[in-house]
Amino acid sequence: MSMDHSISNETKSRWPGGARAVIAVTVHMDGPAVEQGRKQNGLGMYSKGRYSARCGVPRHLEILARHGISATFFMCGYDAERYPDLMRDVHGAGHEIAAHGYQHEGFDLGDQEPALLERTHAILSDCVGEAPVGWCSPSGRKSTLTLPTLRRLGYCYDASEKDDDLPYLANIDGRVADDFIILPNNTISLDDAPLFTNGQATAAEAYDNWIEELHALVQTDGYVHFTVHPRAGYGSGTPARAAAFDRFLETAKTVPGLKFVKLNELANHCLKRPELWREPRA
Repeated sequence: MSMDHSISNETKSRWPGGARAVIAVTVHMDGPAVEQGRKQNGLGMYSKGRYSARCGVPRHLEILARHGISATFFMCGYDAERYPDLMRDVHGAGHEIAAHGYQHEGFDLGDQEPALLERTHAILSDCVGEAPVGWCSPSGRKSTLTLPTLRRLGYCYDASEKDDDLPYLANIDGRVADDFIILPNNTISLDDAPLFTNGQATAAEAYDNWIEELHALVQTDGYVHFTVHPRAGYGSGTPARAAAFDRFLETAKTVPGLKFVKLNELANHCLKRPELWREPRA
C-alpha cells in the first residue's frame, strides 16, 4: 500500500520526488564586477562589491552549510578572475556555479553579446573545472542572440524572465525548444535587491515579505525562486540582513512538502518531461 501511495504522489506532482512545492535559493554574488562594468573606480562608495567577496559570500556559505542547503550561485566572469579561490570554495561546497555576465553589463550588448557570453563561459569552466549550464542576465537585458548562443554553448536554462509563476520551454529561433527551459525569477518580492535598494526596507520587513510570498506560492503553483545578493548596499551581505536570510531558510525548512533544489537540478527534472512545460501546459 505504501509503495502504491508513493507512486501515486510522484505521478500527480510536477516536482522532483513528488514534492508539493520546490524552492531554489539563488545567490547573485555581484562583486566588484558591478562597479567595473559601470566604469567606477571601486573605491570608497564604490567598494560595496568587494564586500561580497570579503564578507558576504563567506557568510552565506556558512549559513547554507549550517542548514544543509545547496544553492545556485550566479557569478560574473570578472569576479571569477579576481577571486578564483572563492569560486572554487563555492563549487567545492556543492553549490552550482551559473553565469551572470562578464562585468554585470547594464547596457544593450549588440553584436558583442556572443563573445561576452563565450568569455564568461570559458572563465567559469576553467575556474571550477565544470561548465555552467545556467545563465541569468545581469541587467535583465536580452536579445535575439542570447538564447541561441547559450544553447550552442551547452546551456539548458535561463533564469532571467519575470513573466510567469512556473517554468516553461524556451522559444529559440521561432521554435519551442525541448532541451531548454525558462526558470523565471517569478516574483520581484522574493529578491532582496528591490527591498534593500537605498535601504527602504528593514531586515525584519524583508523577512516578513519573503515569508508571506513563500506561503502563498506553496499554496498555489509551488515554484519558489528566492534570490539574495551577498554584497553591501542593495544586498543581504551585512550581518542583520544575512540574519534575515538565515531565519527565512530556517522557516522554509519547516514547510511541509517543500523541497530545496538547485536550478540545474530543476532544469534537468523539467526537461525529462518537456510536454508538461509547453504552453498551454498539460
